Amino acid sequence: MFLAQSAADGKGEPVARLVFPARIPYNRAMRQPKSYTDFQPHVLILGAGPAGLLCALAAARRGRRATLVDASEITARKLRASGGGRCNCTNLDASPAHYLSANPKFAAQALKRFTPQNFLTLLEGLGLSASKEDFGRMFCDQGATPLTDALEGACRKAGCRFLLNHRVEAVTPTQTPDGTGFIVDTDKGTLSAPRVVLALGSPAWPALGGSDSIARLSGALGLTHLPARPALTPLTCTGSMLALCRELSGLSVASAAVSSLGKTYTDGLLFTHQGLSGPAVLQISSHWRKGEALTIDLAPAADLKQLLRDPAHGRLQARTVLAGLVPRRLADALISALTPELTALAQRKCAELSKAQMQALADIVHAWRVSPSGTLGMTRAEAASGGLCTTQFSPKTFECRKLPGLFAIGEALDVAGELGGYNLQWAWASGFCAGQAV
Repeated sequence: MFLAQSAADGKGEPVARLVFPARIPYNRAMRQPKSYTDFQPHVLILGAGPAGLLCALAAARRGRRATLVDASEITARKLRASGGGRCNCTNLDASPAHYLSANPKFAAQALKRFTPQNFLTLLEGLGLSASKEDFGRMFCDQGATPLTDALEGACRKAGCRFLLNHRVEAVTPTQTPDGTGFIVDTDKGTLSAPRVVLALGSPAWPALGGSDSIARLSGALGLTHLPARPALTPLTCTGSMLALCRELSGLSVASAAVSSLGKTYTDGLLFTHQGLSGPAVLQISSHWRKGEALTIDLAPAADLKQLLRDPAHGRLQARTVLAGLVPRRLADALISALTPELTALAQRKCAELSKAQMQALADIVHAWRVSPSGTLGMTRAEAASGGLCTTQFSPKTFECRKLPGLFAIGEALDVAGELGGYNLQWAWASGFCAGQAV
């Protein structure tokens, strides 16, 4: 049995304490209901992604009859593909500072009530495990598909029903004898329930089911929706910069510091046939705006100016020292793209350079200026910023303030996490909190 108990954290705030059962086998033999009327749900959860699955599981183990409705024929397609199938399922450092939102404090309560450790306890209860990698990232040892199947199986065993291959077309509040309820029109028929959870995700990654459903439904419901922007997406280049990227396509820098608009991310960088990618670039893409330049430090752990001044390097050409900090192909390409004056400096011996000349060469590595032309958009975005304005929802229960009985979780809301398991932790946390309230 699933138990959700409250305990004080020393500051008087309730914190989730979870007890999960032993491993729950996944059973595909459990079928859909024969009709919409043989299982009248307490709650309709629109979207069977990670947030929807966790919400359904939490609700069902509280005795709620939950039905998940999804346009896809399989559950959680994005989750199954996450991390290239490895599934970066959470991050031990999850906190509001790692999320982009017009209301930065909104995520705090949910992240505190359902922590990464709570998720790892859930994982253990499903018979799965996770291992820690750099930057606090936790990866499911068994992979993304086994995790998804285990969650779906746990939902089915708890009594949840699934209506897959059902596209949601409209959600309408309605008065019922018991109070306010909702009618949900799908392309296969009409459903109704006293409570509805919007877990339809964002437009990111349309090949795996991303859509603008939330934006479309929000207008009819009279809710404010902030325009979606691609997040965690590669950047494109044009002109001479594109030519350089194509020349270096496939080459990576293990650690680069990429900065724009006051934000800096240090991680891997990758040159592609269209521009720049890699973890550091994906991170900065969530903040970058068209027309802004990036400042890239290709060797943040080194100091080229200091190396050029080192007497031991006095007889070496400056380009030789530079090539010791970045891959040779990249060093040659950078030097080839320099002005004739800087190219000449790179050929000189270090002992012949002035401090100003050393600084000019150091800036090539530590302050490389790149002006992207755009992004690869939602097609390649791993997430999207924007969504339903969070001021319309309770940060504790995720219930809509103006439409009681309506909830929104996960990517449907204006909360977008950084790369590294943060978006999945938000899905788990928001889904759990709503599941405790529906």
